Parts: sequence; structure tokens; C-alpha cells
Amino acid sequence: MPTTLSSPPQSLTFQSRTVVVLASLCAAVGLLTIWPSVQSLYSIWTTDDLKSMGMVVPLVCYLLILRAWQSLGWETNGSWWGFAVLAGSAAMMFLRDQMLLIVTINKNWLLQLPPLPLVAVIYAAGMVLLFGGTRLLKAAWFPVLFMWAVIPVPQTFSRLVDLPLQHASATVARAWAHALGQQLTQDKLRLMFTPEFGMFIAPGCNGIRGAITLGLAAVVVSYLYRFRWYVYAPVVVGAVLLGYLFNFLRLCLLVVYYKIALPYPWLQHHAKIADYVIGGCLFVCALAVFFTVANKLRNDPDTTTEPSPEPHTPPVSSSSAQRLQTSLFLRAAAVLLMAAIFGVDVLHEHRVDAARLAAQVPAVLPERIGDFTLERTWNETQFGVLVYSWGEYAEPTVNGVPGAHVMLGVSPQTVHDAEVCHLARGEDPTWHGQIVAATAAGPVELTAATYNDGATQELEASTVCDNGACRQYSETSQHVTVIYARPHRGVPLQSDTTRPIPLMLKVESLDTMTPANVMEPRLASTLITFLKSADLLTLTAPYVKQ
Repeated sequence: MPTTLSSPPQSLTFQSRTVVVLASLCAAVGLLTIWPSVQSLYSIWTTDDLKSMGMVVPLVCYLLILRAWQSLGWETNGSWWGFAVLAGSAAMMFLRDQMLLIVTINKNWLLQLPPLPLVAVIYAAGMVLLFGGTRLLKAAWFPVLFMWAVIPVPQTFSRLVDLPLQHASATVARAWAHALGQQLTQDKLRLMFTPEFGMFIAPGCNGIRGAITLGLAAVVVSYLYRFRWYVYAPVVVGAVLLGYLFNFLRLCLLVVYYKIALPYPWLQHHAKIADYVIGGCLFVCALAVFFTVANKLRNDPDTTTEPSPEPHTPPVSSSSAQRLQTSLFLRAAAVLLMAAIFGVDVLHEHRVDAARLAAQVPAVLPERIGDFTLERTWNETQFGVLVYSWGEYAEPTVNGVPGAHVMLGVSPQTVHDAEVCHLARGEDPTWHGQIVAATAAGPVELTAATYNDGATQELEASTVCDNGACRQYSETSQHVTVIYARPHRGVPLQSDTTRPIPLMLKVESLDTMTPANVMEPRLASTLITFLKSADLLTLTAPYVKQ
């Protein structure tokens, strides 16, 4: 008697859909356990054009993991070790959120521990191990490791590679304009065809974004096409170089457009749109060239490997299937429970932050500190959040010579590290060290650094007032700097009754030619004189309690 074969495939399909939906739901909701990382990555993606490509990396990795899982017949032989990995990453991110631990090397490379790409890799590995087990982790090794590309390039890449390429792009565009007989202004980055019509070669014009996009696409395509290493490497390098080549072509075509538009004002008003159209068309052409070459290499039997056959899945008894299903739901429930705990903490922090923002008021600065008089005040905000309340103090004029000026900034609502912000922007200090100054309330420890932007030379000194003292430290050697701060919370849902209040002091000079080792003692002397009569603990007392 013939048997019906339609029912088992339907049951299998239903079970596969259930497994995929359940695992996907847990992966999405589980992000609450590392929510600070998610917020940080989203901020990086939406504010840094060079790293915005990382936004699609999690989606690509998710699809590649599902592809590998399907090749294993949607096995659900997960391991509770995956839950241990997820719990460890959640604890690590909770600690990272509560304390500051940043390492810089040679003042050129900045790393906050643990780095966000590592957190993304650990989270992906934990989810894969939890629902698919070690076999899926081995099969999906590429998408798990590819999660490191959530930040496609390191921070120092901009200064070491991006800016030199900016000048190279400007040089090529300028040379092409000269070849066409068009004389330009002397500013190497501003190619002005007339006093009011021209282009500025910004860092984003150097083709680095297109090159990164093609490079990441080449990495994924080479994995899918199973290229061997001696084909894999040239394909990726060639894709990056192709991005640069087409960008140089874009700049040259844009120069041609500008020259054509010189006698036509209506064309000049559409130069920005023309740039987008030229760039978009060339990028599509670059993709077409890349995929044409990749497909040709894929069809060459000498450069591909045969895909491994699908593993044979032995039949599973009903009792074993029931145990696997029960284990699957237990593991999913554990993830959802842990996510709920951290989700409640996220909501709690959101309510606390909302209350702080509603109640935020500028710091009230004293009218006089010793011989220094408050001349003006202003607020520094970012994304609608009050970062610093500033006051500029000045010494009296003596015999027609203006007195020194010192700027004092109080951060009554946020935790802000000035040195980290400078390093993140690629601004290296010309000097770095500690300053101990006597004040009316006792000695204070400040982390200080000098900066020279060509217009001013300034000394910035930061400290944090907390627990009856103002102190901040930076462990420094010739090559390595460690910046740290202690945790301020204990367990989820527990809030501090007090909070640290960061302070920043600035002393500026228009003398940019004097070496930093000579200028720093002069500026530090002014700062120490100012602090002699300052009571920083009294100044920050109204903002410590929360």
C-alpha cells in the first residue's frame, strides 16, 4: 500500500519556520542585553559616513547564518554554552556601560574595552551556539567573524589613509582641470573656477566609501563563490582599487561638467545633483565590472572548489524530537527572560535620563573667583543635551596689559571625557600629563593636555568631582595611555544617589609658534593661579545629588 509523502514535508516546513522565527525573535529581543553597544553602533552609523556601511553588516550576517543553517537541515542541537556566552557578553557590556576604560597607543590609536566589533562577534557566536550547536557554529564561521565589520574601518584610518587620499584626489582633479586649460585658485583643496563657482574636495570625495563598499561586497562574494585564497585576495584588493579608480574618473568628469557649466548659470545651480548622478552611474558600472569578473572566475574550474554535499540527517524518533523541541523552547525562554531583565533596566535608565533632561539647568557660576571676574557665559549642547555650562573669567588689566583668561566648564548632566573626544576626532595632544593644583577646598588632580590647531594653542585640564574630592588620572607611558573611571552602579535597576560631575578648564594663547614644552608651564601657571581661590566642591555640590 503506497504511503502519502505530502504530510511530512508540510510538518517539516512548519517546524523549520517555527525554529527560524523563534531564533530570529530571540536574536532581536536579546539585543536588549547589550543595548549600550546597539546604541553606540547606531550613533556611529548615523553620524560617520565612513562607517555607515557597517549598518548592513548584521543583516548580511543574519542571512548567511540562515543559509548555513538550512544546509544542516535546521538542526536544533543547540548548546547551553551559548547561553553562557550571551550572559557573559551582557555582563561585560553592563560593566562597560558603568565604567570608562580606554587605551591609546602612541596617541594615534584609541580603543575602548571591550571594543564594539568584539561584542558583536561574541553575541553572534552565542546565538548560533545556543540554537544550532557546534555544527552550525563551524558551518557559519564566516558570518560570525564578519560581524567584526560592523565598524568597517578603525578610527585612525581617517587620519592615516582618508586625509592623504583627500589630497591625492584634489591633486588629480586639479591636474585634469589644468590639462583642460582651466586656471584655478591656489587653495589645493578648493577648486574654484570663478570666485563663487567651484568645488571643495572634502574627505568624503576621495572614494574611500565606494572602495570600502566594494571591498566588503568582494569579501562576501568571494566566500559565497568559494574562491581559494590565491583568488580571494586579488579579488578583494581589486575591488578596493576599482572603487578608487572610478572615483578619480568621477572627479575628472565633474571637472568637465564644471567647465561646461561656466557660461551657463542654470547648470551651475545643479552641480550637486550632477555629482550625485555621475557618482551613482559610475558606481553601478563598477559593480557591473566587479560581478562580471567574479562570475568569470567562478565559472573557471581551476579557481573554485566543489561545494560539500548536504549532510544526511538520520531519522529522529518522536521521543527524541520531543526532547529537542522542549530543549529549544527552554533555551529560547532563558534568552527572553534575560532580555526582559535587562529590558526593564533599559526602561528604567530611559525614565531616569528623561527626568534629568527635563530638569537640566545650566550650572550657576560664581561672579568672582579670586582676582578673576566672570565676563561671559554660554552653554555647549550636543543632540539637544547640555554638555557643558561655560564661563570665561578674566584677570584685571594692569598698566594697559590685559590679564589672563581662563574658561571653566561644568557638566551638570552628562559624563564627558575631553581627551577621548579629541582622540576620537584625530586631534593629537602636543603634550600630555598630570597637574596637581591647590584650591580653597584642598588639592585637585587634573588630567591635562595641550593642543595646537594653528590658530590657538591651548591647555585643557579635566577632573571629576565625586565623593568629596576632585580627581582624574591618566596612566601614561611613552607609548601607551590608559584612561579609566570606577563603576557607579551596582546591579540592574539600582541608581546612584549621587553622580560624578566633570569639570574642564581651558587656558588659551594666540602664540602658536612657541614649542609645547615651553608654552605648557606658562599656561599651567595661569591655571594654578586661578584654582588657588576656587572651591570646586562647593561649585559642583548642587549637581551631585540625583
